[in-house]
Order: sequence, then C-alpha cells, then structure tokens
Amino acid sequence: MKTFLISGLVDDYKIKTNIFAISPNHAIKVFQQKYPNAIDIYVIQNLFKK
Repeated sequence: MKTFLISGLVDDYKIKTNIFAISPNHAIKVFQQKYPNAIDIYVIQNLFKK
C-alpha cells in the first residue's frame, strides 16, 4: 500500500489530502467516500517514481 496525494474541489474549496490506498483509483474512491460532493478529483504526484 502507498500514500497518494489527492486533490479535489469541495464546495468551492480546493482540498488536498494524503490517502493510504492500494492504487490511485482506490485512493480516488476513498476521497469520494470521504467527500461525496467533491468534483475534479485527481492524484498529485509522480505515480511511476520508484
């Protein structure tokens, strides 16, 4: 498992949070569960870095 930096727009506020997840898609789904009315959700980090 890895930590992903996820960003999203929630009620006109840009929120960035670290989420511990298996994959980037799983991290985005966790963010959506935490903030159900979030839009424009994406991962902010180099995913292919070793």
